[in-house]
Formats: sequence, C-alpha cells, structure tokens
Amino acid sequence: MKSSKFEKYVSRYKDLVYSQAYYFTGNSADAQDITQEVLLKLWHHVESVNSKSAKSWLIKVTRNLCIDYSRKRREIAMTQMNPSGNGKDERFELENVDDSPGPDVALERIDFHERLKIAIGQLPEKIRETIILREIQGFSYEEIAETLDIPLNSVKVYLHRGRKLLIKFLRPIYEE
Repeated sequence: MKSSKFEKYVSRYKDLVYSQAYYFTGNSADAQDITQEVLLKLWHHVESVNSKSAKSWLIKVTRNLCIDYSRKRREIAMTQMNPSGNGKDERFELENVDDSPGPDVALERIDFHERLKIAIGQLPEKIRETIILREIQGFSYEEIAETLDIPLNSVKVYLHRGRKLLIKFLRPIYEE
C-alpha cells in the first residue's frame, strides 16, 4: 500500500517539486538534490499525507528545504569570506578574478527564459514564491494561500506586486 501510494504521488508531483526547487535555486543540480530530499521525506510520511492535500504538503516541504538550502549557502559564503569566524573585518584576495563581460552584456547574450529566471530570482522571497506557484506551477489563488499559509488577499497583493516588479525588471527587453 505504502509503495503504490508513494509511486502515485511521485509520478503526479515530481515535476512540480523539481520545478519549484529549480526556480527557487536557479540551479538544476541543486533542484535535483532538493527534489530527492523531498521525495525521501514523502516516503517516510506517505501514510500520513492526505491525498487531497498532497500537492500542498509537497510544495510546503519543498519550500522549507529551499529555504534551508538558501541559509546554508549564505553561511558557507560568509565562512569563506571570513574563515576565522571572529567577526573582524578581514581583507582577502580574490583568487580568480572574473574578467568576463559585465552584467548588461551578459544579459544581452541570454534568451528571454534566462532573463525571466533571473528576474524571478530578484523578487522578494514571499512574492517570488507566490509568482512561481501561480504563473509557473498554475496553482489557484486558494491553493497558494493554503500552501504558503497566508490569507487569500495577501496572495493577490503579492501577485500584483510581483507582476509589476517583473515588468520593471524585464522592460528593457521590450525597449531594445
């Protein structure tokens, strides 16, 4: 029973989980790792997951793991910047100086999908999550409210703000 229920959820929602993790991390390998971790959690909790709320449960778990991932990345970056961990402002040399073109030139070289991914990554966390769930995952407003555990009106506000910010970030594309 556990195995068939698990397989049903995996076949139905694995792409949704991966997509959510990918748009949060912006990296395919990290999204795959997070997806596997989500599916492992599902395996351990599959009997307690209600079929009506499985989609929301999986997205909540994915969201939490993405947030954990983001915190770990920040901690690693801070440790690398200040390896002694003594809180003092230490000078450090960059080993590999990046002499590639600046961000404006690099943006001109990538396609709209990549620009959109970058723009979504610049959104504040709650707005980004809401935009991904609605515009990419196709969740209803009610599903988003349930998944993120926020009021329905907040969903509408976050979507409105997110869309305005995306237009602002992407406007230069249309003016080229």
